[in-house]
Amino acid sequence: MGKFLNSKSDDEIILSAQHSFGRHPTANETILKNNDASRMHAVILWDEGQWWLKDYSTNGTYINGNRVKSAENIALKLNDQIVFGKTLTEIWILTDITPPQSILKAVSPGLTDTVINDIVALPSEENPEITIYTTSDGTWVCETLSGISLIKSGDHVGFDNKIWRFIDATPSTQTQIRNDTTISNPKVIFYVSQNEEHVTIKINCENKTFDMQERTYHYLILLLARKMLEDQAAGLHDEECGWLDKEVICDMLKLTENHINIQIYRFRKQLIKLLTDASVLVTPIIERRRRELRFTCKDVAIRGGINSETEKTHHHEVLS
Repeated sequence: MGKFLNSKSDDEIILSAQHSFGRHPTANETILKNNDASRMHAVILWDEGQWWLKDYSTNGTYINGNRVKSAENIALKLNDQIVFGKTLTEIWILTDITPPQSILKAVSPGLTDTVINDIVALPSEENPEITIYTTSDGTWVCETLSGISLIKSGDHVGFDNKIWRFIDATPSTQTQIRNDTTISNPKVIFYVSQNEEHVTIKINCENKTFDMQERTYHYLILLLARKMLEDQAAGLHDEECGWLDKEVICDMLKLTENHINIQIYRFRKQLIKLLTDASVLVTPIIERRRRELRFTCKDVAIRGGINSETEKTHHHEVLS
């Protein structure tokens, strides 16, 4: 990801896809302290596979000692030295020219910027009170204990006075291309040992089979899938099918709510990694609302397990 180093303070910043510099305290990504800097001085942006600088200032912007033309895109290269204004109060060095990544930019004091590689948990993977991830159609969502909501670049997320601002690195044109792509409804197959100690998940989608192998948290997904099948067989409306209270889940699995959240996070992380690498778009598999979770896929097969005959019957009713 693009990085800028302040040679005076040794502070390093991560560049967003459209990163503004200036003295205005709220309108810029990076606030300049020198008096000859403009309120909105310059913008560094990622376009056509490289970083560019555009100057909007009165006193000018200098690259390697040369003043750039105002309002003209200037291509940047590694180790370029940039000065915003006439004085050499601060020299910024471009130390990384790789493409931008989506980040959570710290707003509250004491926090650090966090890069998002498809999915991130706050405050940590061991205590995922908030999970931010990209769906397979390129949409970013924020999942809290209360439910799931869409987020866009510039939105604030956080808890307990710990706030970050979400910055999406994906250009709007790329997002639109992904949103126009057909999204598949996968078939999810569970392979369950007779004692139900071992659960393997495979996903069939677009004539491909994705093996998620065996994971301990797959048993939680199995429980949610069974609840979906039971509710469908009982004739419940689609919007109410499959919801299972987290207190019930905790009691069934003898786990704390935090452990349940960790397992959901790990499942999402595994699934996102698997499908993103294969460039496959699927509908969401797990949904959350206040105090409840559910499995969303209707095309399900459960093979094996303690009640294998019952599961086959439910599967038949759903598919017929």
